[in-house]
Amino acid sequence: GVVPSKASFSMHSILVNHFLRGAWYPKGGAGEIAFHTIPVIRKAGGNVLGNAPVQRILLDSQGKACGVSVKKGQGLVNIFAPVIISDAGIFNTYERLLPAEARALPEIQSQLRMATHGEGGFTVFVGLNGSREELGLEPTNYFIYAGDDLDEIMNRYLASSREEAAKNIPLLFVTCPSAKDPTWETRHPGKSTLAIVTFAKYEWFEEWKDKQVSKRGDDYEELKKTFVDTIMQAVFKLYPRIEDRIEYISGGTPLTNQHYIASPRGEIYGIDHNIARLQAEAIATVRAQTAVPNLYLTGQDLCLGGFVGALQGALICGSAVLKRNLYADVARLKKRTQATDSKK
Repeated sequence: GVVPSKASFSMHSILVNHFLRGAWYPKGGAGEIAFHTIPVIRKAGGNVLGNAPVQRILLDSQGKACGVSVKKGQGLVNIFAPVIISDAGIFNTYERLLPAEARALPEIQSQLRMATHGEGGFTVFVGLNGSREELGLEPTNYFIYAGDDLDEIMNRYLASSREEAAKNIPLLFVTCPSAKDPTWETRHPGKSTLAIVTFAKYEWFEEWKDKQVSKRGDDYEELKKTFVDTIMQAVFKLYPRIEDRIEYISGGTPLTNQHYIASPRGEIYGIDHNIARLQAEAIATVRAQTAVPNLYLTGQDLCLGGFVGALQGALICGSAVLKRNLYADVARLKKRTQATDSKK
């Protein structure tokens, strides 16, 4: 999520090494992750609530986290627990959900000073009439760049006006989720999907932040459409057969991310995972344990951006809560699994 001059070489090397051997995709789509995780949580005595946004973290008289207050209809419901784990991100957890007296703790202020917001994201989701074979789609992630000097083209883009930026997008990530899913054709015959991601500054859309979603006005919709049109012209060069086969297309700005996933400034990878974030002091300071007893952090902000980064954050957090090295447990599980597989 950062330009090369701000990226950690070691972290990027690990990422490249991973993708050299290919990538994984869940059969049935990303929703299968939640579908199979929720029963495990419930079997252990927990529960998963939908449409219940957390409004604040509750503290007891000693300043210890003891629960959360969630929205239910027009009212609030308090849910109490001995351990509170936040995947809402550092800024949301500390600045939105904690009361002022906890937010002012020196340890929390130190963490906030070390963190900066990641860049906002712009997404395009496309529904297509036609199968993977008909449209020439591939189960491949494409990164499309407008030039070789990634620092220069991205810095120029992010420094430009929103009108200029919308017509000169230097970086696109293009993927075809339906082509990756071996169950897709059975479930949705003759249909396909594309997802495209790029970066966009929150400031370009900030003037509409207080407007209701889907009712932000013609100027907002026109700016969003210009971004989408520019993006799709590049995608048509990659997949020319799709141009007259689009049944659905939707663009999402940083404000879309802010509304649906509560990212403070429309970021998709949490805080900025630049070199400063990966310095020893920052890594030692931003930990799963917080200055508020019984409150823990997990997810991308604790480790790295992306699904695997968030998963690492969960392992780190789980280890802290249980006071047990879950990485050792995973290593032992891998050995047992390999031993079982070798006997088949």
